[in-house]
Amino acid sequence: MGTVALRSLLFAPGNEPRKVSKVATFGADAIILDLEDAVPDAEKLATRPLVRAALAELRGPLVCVRINAFRTGLAPGDVDAVVAQGLDAIVLPKAETAEEISVLEMLLAAAELREGLPAGHVRILPIVETARGLLNASAVAAASPRVLTLAFGSGDFTRDLELPSIRWSLEGAELFYARAKLVVDARAAGRPRPLDGPYVAVRDAKGFEEDCRTARRLGFQGKICIHPLQVAAANRIFAPDPDEVAFCRRVVEAFKTAEARGSASITVDGIFVDYPIVEKAERIIRLADMLAAKDRSAAGSAATLERSGR
Repeated sequence: MGTVALRSLLFAPGNEPRKVSKVATFGADAIILDLEDAVPDAEKLATRPLVRAALAELRGPLVCVRINAFRTGLAPGDVDAVVAQGLDAIVLPKAETAEEISVLEMLLAAAELREGLPAGHVRILPIVETARGLLNASAVAAASPRVLTLAFGSGDFTRDLELPSIRWSLEGAELFYARAKLVVDARAAGRPRPLDGPYVAVRDAKGFEEDCRTARRLGFQGKICIHPLQVAAANRIFAPDPDEVAFCRRVVEAFKTAEARGSASITVDGIFVDYPIVEKAERIIRLADMLAAKDRSAAGSAATLERSGR
């Protein structure tokens, strides 16, 4: 599995078949079948075979399963139960140490061998949700080549810090340090930009969009979504801005012309441009083109399913 762009990750409780059957139809770049907080404690063990069975039916986006944290004692059994054909990544909640990633890596290697999956096929997405996890985030990100990037569990993080409110402000001052640190830690470990945590006011579309913009400005590549209505906005906001992409194309063309004339420093629309700026422009263009192709493919697949009556 190569590097993937993740603008939106949509959760579905693993014990609710109706939601699981629909979760891949909303256009999210990744889906997460949950064994952890969205599943009642009394149903966690019974949910494992339901999730495993669902993996054989899901198609399209990156397919993940969130297991229970190591501190619960359920993580090894979760891994053993759900690693199967159709699984792309394990989401590890409340990740706090590199040692946890190493243990998970060994569990995955054994399960892959048993299931006949290629070694290293199943990736790891650690969610940083505690003060201890934040302090160790750099080591967690670098602990294994299986690590996709880091994700931020903002809700649990505010609980761990004992902040005096369930909700946080739209400007995100309470979360600024944690968010900024995760961006630096992920990139320092050579991982793609991290993923921001959920916005808990599910019916506040305006607030969700503003929270996405705050995360995007800080350097996050996408957002964990807890309601299908959040997916389209996350996909739009975390994609490169069309005006910026158009400017990047002008930068690349102008620099190519200037370079042919022997110049490697120019201005385009008043912006100074040299090799590092051109490299950044090319990266933005590649991402925009890749996401546009992905969205066209997803739209075609959805239309095919609609015509077939599924």
